[in-house]
Amino acid sequence: MLIIWLVHEIGIENVILQLKSAKWGWVLVGAGIFACSNFLGAFQWFLLLRSQSARCSFLHALSYYHVGLFFNNFLIGNVGGDAFRIYDVARHAGDTTVAVSSVLFDRFIGFFTLTSIAMVVSVTRVRLLSSMGIVYFIGIVLVIWMGTLFLLFNEPAGRALGRLFKPLLPNFISEKIHEIYMATNQIRHHRLVLLQLLGTSIFVQVLRIMTHYYAALSLGVSANMLYFFIFIPIVALFASLPISFGGIGVREQSAVALFSTIGLAASKVVTFEFLAYIIGIAATIPGGVIFALRREVRIAPENIQYAPLQNGGPRNE
Repeated sequence: MLIIWLVHEIGIENVILQLKSAKWGWVLVGAGIFACSNFLGAFQWFLLLRSQSARCSFLHALSYYHVGLFFNNFLIGNVGGDAFRIYDVARHAGDTTVAVSSVLFDRFIGFFTLTSIAMVVSVTRVRLLSSMGIVYFIGIVLVIWMGTLFLLFNEPAGRALGRLFKPLLPNFISEKIHEIYMATNQIRHHRLVLLQLLGTSIFVQVLRIMTHYYAALSLGVSANMLYFFIFIPIVALFASLPISFGGIGVREQSAVALFSTIGLAASKVVTFEFLAYIIGIAATIPGGVIFALRREVRIAPENIQYAPLQNGGPRNE
């Protein structure tokens, strides 16, 4: 409903006019960049799965990742497709705990990296901003992520927090949360993997931010690229809230609120964010095809060949 109200306010004819004048070459560049980010994102998740000794090949991780991305476009928030990733890994490897912890931590790394990028750019280029409020907001979110990371990796602190909520939850739920927490907590021992995850995540998030930039460039928007590295992480955060399907409406409204501070017209912002959404759908179509064609047959874990972890990281044989 939010997107309908927004388009009504700015005029559907303005959006259509913007789309007709778009330079589709830049849209294709954005689609290629987004597809590359998806491949790297799947590799990032694969590293995480291997650190938890999940019996899952890279090709399976790649296919499951794309299925999840495809459904992210249509389910509640921009993370609804993660349920498909959890289901697929649990079905494949026979370990629900690892499936849940890997997907949750993969998401956490993404949000942490996005917020960190926005923080670094906003602080070093604060003169670009019309208000320090944006910097304060990013800073607060980053502190929340850092606090979450501390609780995840500091077992005594995590247990202490768990004891506060344990009386409020049924025993079976409390026990399952504890299992997921411990599976996530063990990742801290794989320092090399953590560095690999962080490095890969930086590339993934930069490419996804650039997708929005090229969508805007296709409409003739000449705003400084650095604005996108400050604003798009905030937009992504709001789009992930479970208040709309695929983040539609929330994404566009938050983008309008932010980019209007640098003088961009609402019609331009709504259109390039809509284009970025279409690019996302196009780049994840392989996930929809995989979901439609695959057989629902459980793959026996013993049939999966994988190399054991060496010194905290994966090694191909």
